[in-house]
Amino acid sequence: MNNNEIKVLLVEDNPGDTALIREMFLEIPKISFNVSQAENLKDALDAAHHNHFDIILLDLHLPDSHGTRTFTSVQQVAPHIPIIILTGLEDEEFGIKLVGEGAQDYLVKGQVDSLILARSIKYSIERKHILSKLRENEEKYRSMIEKIHSGVFLINLRNQLSYVNREMAKMLGYNVKEMINKDISNFIKPDGESIFNDHLHNITKRTKEKENLAQTYELEFIKKDGTTLWGLVSTNPVFKPNKQYLGAISIITDISSRKGIEKSLMTAMIEKDRDFFLIMGNMVEAMKPLIQENHDVIEFEDKFT
Repeated sequence: MNNNEIKVLLVEDNPGDTALIREMFLEIPKISFNVSQAENLKDALDAAHHNHFDIILLDLHLPDSHGTRTFTSVQQVAPHIPIIILTGLEDEEFGIKLVGEGAQDYLVKGQVDSLILARSIKYSIERKHILSKLRENEEKYRSMIEKIHSGVFLINLRNQLSYVNREMAKMLGYNVKEMINKDISNFIKPDGESIFNDHLHNITKRTKEKENLAQTYELEFIKKDGTTLWGLVSTNPVFKPNKQYLGAISIITDISSRKGIEKSLMTAMIEKDRDFFLIMGNMVEAMKPLIQENHDVIEFEDKFT
């Protein structure tokens, strides 16, 4: 997409609705729209596969497809193109449901003017771009996390594990799937649970007060076979921009074989790794989507305000 032209694929078989939408495009100032049309799913899939579009306006009820199948078929062929659902008044709830499944927005026919259409297209393109960048960063840091020789886990608001790297699962004798969505207390000695919660409370308070967070603590974990593992843990809380707490990310180093070494010495050894806290800081931002309970990465203002 350039600043002057947006390429649109309009998937609509109703001549009246098509004429109204094309008229709205002409009323939008400063931006020109290059509109291609498909009147059935087959032609829409062919157009999306062979051409570049900035946005797809998709009617769900076509001569050869209806409802969810229409959306999922187009989404599979064009996963990187934002899709706006066109619905009738009776299908508004269905449009909302599809936004939750990956559509960027929905518009109710008969309740749309050129201003609403322009705003919806603008936000949909921007939102899709931001989400794509976030996914790229997430994959980048996920790959980094999987390669380090330390355990990493993320907890959500309920202290449930929303992410565990393979090294962490291996340390405790589990596979990753066995740990996901479990309460972190299932993997910590009872007396260690209060240590973890107290540390998280204190470090959350210091975050809000903008104090230095670079410190570690020891924690005894329970392995799958019933034995224990001593870990040196560094934890950082994660917040939304409005300071609402989302959860926390922790990095763990196995110190079971060196438990007799003074904690200060072990801490100094870790702090010699110049990348340790840099990785932690980057991961806090990059991995936020994983610990948001509803996986809602970006909050945008309502299109009607």
